Amino acid sequence: MTQRRIVATVSLVALLLVACGCSVQPTATPTAARRAPARSTDPTTTSTTSAPPTTAPPSATPTTVPAPVVQTPGWSGALTTLPPGGGFTSLSCISDTFCVATGGGTSGDTSSLTAGSGVAVSWDGATWSDPSVYFPGPASGPVTAPILPAISCTSGPTCVIVDGSDHLSYGDGTNWSAPSAMALGPSLTVNPQDPGPGHPGSRAAAVACPVSTFCAVVDNTGHAFALRNGSWAPTQSFGLPGSRGTTVSLYQPGRIGVACPTGASCTAVVGATVLDWDGSTWAQESAPWTSSPTSGPSDPTALACPSATTCIIANGSSVSVRSAGSGWSPEETIDTRGGLDSISCPSASYCLAADTGGSVVAWNGTSWSAPRQVIPAAAEYPGLGTSVSCASPQFCMVMNGDGDYATYSGGASGPTP
Repeated sequence: MTQRRIVATVSLVALLLVACGCSVQPTATPTAARRAPARSTDPTTTSTTSAPPTTAPPSATPTTVPAPVVQTPGWSGALTTLPPGGGFTSLSCISDTFCVATGGGTSGDTSSLTAGSGVAVSWDGATWSDPSVYFPGPASGPVTAPILPAISCTSGPTCVIVDGSDHLSYGDGTNWSAPSAMALGPSLTVNPQDPGPGHPGSRAAAVACPVSTFCAVVDNTGHAFALRNGSWAPTQSFGLPGSRGTTVSLYQPGRIGVACPTGASCTAVVGATVLDWDGSTWAQESAPWTSSPTSGPSDPTALACPSATTCIIANGSSVSVRSAGSGWSPEETIDTRGGLDSISCPSASYCLAADTGGSVVAWNGTSWSAPRQVIPAAAEYPGLGTSVSCASPQFCMVMNGDGDYATYSGGASGPTP
């Protein structure tokens, strides 16, 4: 970053703080205020992890300033928070006063510029916490983990962070357990298409925790994990025949998604494969696409299931809906600009999908809205995608890899088409 950009950034932040510093007050209804000045230039280590890493900590000044975006009714203006060492990769909100974003580590893709400790920041409805380190970076040498961390939070609050290197950490948004490696179970034959760790898109994982006593984790190398009442069940491997004859390709590139409306019902999408969990094992089901789906860093696949009978897969520019007794609907184009990165469905009659460019598309149970841009496209970390999380139809947050974010706190039925 040039000296001119740094000076311009600091000047803009100072002007914004002078303009709004006396008027922003935390309330139960979030105002989506700009993050308060950091109390320290170092990440706060408030966990059982080791000492803070020697890799470069986040700057005390935001490294990105959102480009002007016309404010959409019901949405806050585009704001920014302090990014972690390697950009934000996942977001989870359980109320309008509790969200946690995580990132850092490595993406395995040097074009994304991610390298450093795995960190998390929490939001209280008005401001963001200082970054807390849950996965310290190495004292020397290249950063090899975490890889594209993903987070899921539920009431308690209880949060679980997983990553493509099959590590996990528990926490409450601020305090985190030391990351532990998950047991991979039986050895599997390596898929010849797997480029191995450290290559672009080579490792990814997703997590869903509908309740504090159950979480499901799926990675893209053929493994699935289930947490019940604090204990992890034996790892299941897609590459081995399951109790229902499931055999799935071990490695599939691109991001993946998993959604669990209950502890006995989950759906996952891994590359071109769709899987279902019945409370005891995973089985492959028919996919909604007739040809290979768009997959990769620019057009990842995302998934949300508001109920055991309803799921929506977003892929590229299209979505497909699975309803009780009717299977997957034909793919429907909802965002011609493409790059749908994530989707969140707090109810069967409301969903919000977000794309790489910072636009959102809303579903009211019948139809989709036109795309509306609420944050700018990421400039520093364009390869990390856009995250969306809706605690209810009345509150949603959207965030890009740079840490630019916006919140929805409008009408009772959410953004309308």
